[in-house]
Amino acid sequence: MNSHKESVRKAVRRQRKQLEKENKRQMDEKILEQVLALPEIDQAELVYAYASTDGEVDTWGLIRLLWIKQIRVALPKVEGKELVFYIVDNFESLVSGSFGILEPEEGSLPALGISAPVITPGLAFSRKGERIGYGGGYYDRFFFKEPEHVRIGLAYPFQVQELDCVQQHDQRIHKIVTPEEMILGCGKQADNS
Repeated sequence: MNSHKESVRKAVRRQRKQLEKENKRQMDEKILEQVLALPEIDQAELVYAYASTDGEVDTWGLIRLLWIKQIRVALPKVEGKELVFYIVDNFESLVSGSFGILEPEEGSLPALGISAPVITPGLAFSRKGERIGYGGGYYDRFFFKEPEHVRIGLAYPFQVQELDCVQQHDQRIHKIVTPEEMILGCGKQADNS
């Protein structure tokens, strides 16, 4: 199973690197528009997001627009084996953290938004809400501890595929947003089992 996950991870990373800059920018804009139209985001007081890197769907524009709409944003920080989200209100308060990803600086205010939607990174997603992340299990552990969050994955079309390598401890997401569609209601049944 793990070898299949690794092959999916490698294939998606390769495809992301091959995206033409303008094509990526256009897809990022379409995804951003659709994410902002989701009621969970539009009506939120707080959104948990992530600092995009390495060819991921761009989240920086989303974060800026959430701030403009007076919606607070929390970003994750790796603490040991756990993810802890902290409120961020400007990009200057981010520092290079685990794996070279920008995260909130020391002294940031912890986010306590158990009902906040979570923009969830991933390398691949299935229409059933299955998700292949980067292999650390941080989001799986976070969602196991805080299952109430609506989980929203952002993906390019090639990242949505059939997955037969997801394990029982892998936490599913509820919605997937691509430039072409919103896949809603996925993962709900699996979370209740």
